[in-house]
Amino acid sequence: MRYTVFTLLSLLLIAACGKNNNPSSGSGTLSATVGSSTYQSTSTLAAFSSSLNLYAIYSYSRQNKDTSVFQLTLPYPLPVNKTFTSDSLVLTYSDKGIEYDAFGSKRQVQATITSLDSFAHKMTGTFNAIAHDTTNVNDSVVITNGKFNITYTVNP
Repeated sequence: MRYTVFTLLSLLLIAACGKNNNPSSGSGTLSATVGSSTYQSTSTLAAFSSSLNLYAIYSYSRQNKDTSVFQLTLPYPLPVNKTFTSDSLVLTYSDKGIEYDAFGSKRQVQATITSLDSFAHKMTGTFNAIAHDTTNVNDSVVITNGKFNITYTVNP
């Protein structure tokens, strides 16, 4: 299942990159506290798929030759100014070759959309999660103070 979600999100974001040559389109920032470390995005892309009814945010941070990645999938429609979880809410965090997943269906991740402008394709929000190592369920990472401010592209 996680490979299917990852593949769909990757294709969605690749399509977002190819649709528009405007570098400010489908971009933004994402930050969070992961354990005791601070994550600040180097690059963030976002897209909405009308056929999948999903928003996808893909962010990476490169520091000292290490790359960390966040993927956040959000359902449509989105409640605004209300903390929620959903079967379609999924967070993936990868760092140092380890992938951690948090699923809304298991109440491991929650988000709050603080603003949503569907005409300008802008969204801000917060998130928190307890994500589990995909190969060792006894290993987890606590993600707090998650924040994003994005402009997203719209794809079929």
